[in-house]
Amino acid sequence: MMTEAERKEKRRLHNKKYREENREAINARIRAYKLKKRIGENMPEINFQTKITKKEIAKLIGVKILTLETILKEKKYSAPKHTETHFDGTVLFNRAEIMEWMPYVREVSAFIKKTKPIKLTGMAASIVQFMHRNKEVELFCDELRRKQMDGRISNNGKKS
Repeated sequence: MMTEAERKEKRRLHNKKYREENREAINARIRAYKLKKRIGENMPEINFQTKITKKEIAKLIGVKILTLETILKEKKYSAPKHTETHFDGTVLFNRAEIMEWMPYVREVSAFIKKTKPIKLTGMAASIVQFMHRNKEVELFCDELRRKQMDGRISNNGKKS
């Protein structure tokens, strides 16, 4: 077993190694904290992250997520490859590469063809209206089916 002194020394060495590896990020956070403290509440948020998500990229470019996904898939836009994928499915890109690529894709995204919105006419519109009107009926029937499957209600909605 390690003594308390050995444990403290091991922890000190670990902290020293971490500070050496992440010196730039730590210093940037300290500078941002001091600047925010000096300026006060009106300071904008400073983002020193090295990774960026698809949602943030779409917001920076000014396009929807689906449009961004088509841009990222097509080779002619020469999009940077993603660097990581979280266990929840979030795809991360290198922020520096995206910022270099941003002016090019903003210019190109202006010329992406916009598709016409879908119009509901005739029978399709009638079906949609019917479904909207009968939403409560469907929910009621689903609830009855669920209760019947649980054994709380027998046939015809009568309690057992």
